[in-house]
Amino acid sequence: MVKTLGYHYVKSAYGLWLPGDDRGSWSEAWDKRIGFIEPHTLHPGDPVRCRMATERMKHAPVRLTKEMVHVVVAAIVECVRISAGGLAIAAAAIESTHAHLLIAYSGRDIDKTAKWLADRTTKAVHRETNHHGPVWCKGKWCSYVFDESHWQGAIDYIERHNTRQGREARPYPFLM
Repeated sequence: MVKTLGYHYVKSAYGLWLPGDDRGSWSEAWDKRIGFIEPHTLHPGDPVRCRMATERMKHAPVRLTKEMVHVVVAAIVECVRISAGGLAIAAAAIESTHAHLLIAYSGRDIDKTAKWLADRTTKAVHRETNHHGPVWCKGKWCSYVFDESHWQGAIDYIERHNTRQGREARPYPFLM
């Protein structure tokens, strides 16, 4: 049996990667009348679906400010601390538009862990900044990592995000 090493978790800021986006999208809910279409499939860009999604937005798209990024990082530090070893992060990049976390397998449900991280970081942003609307998009992207080469590739990919932004490859205190 193949052992799960961990998860490459990506969370986009609210309103920045909508269904129908030119880059494609993973959203499965297009419209109440259409229902769910090919869940867990990358859909090509579609200007009509993008327009429909844009019209349904209740808030402006969010770009994390430097202050918000700092608060998100501090909230993740706290999550790692209070998990008492149940949350270990091997690589991370927190940008204005999205966040990448490479989370080590712990036996805990990754969907619950991802929701917990999003909830804790959102509450911290609301508590510690002037932003009180949504922070993150509704869904997430999460791939399972089963082998060492994929694990190292994910680390390299995430660290390149940091260096392209002028940060150190491993800038966060919560990294294992």
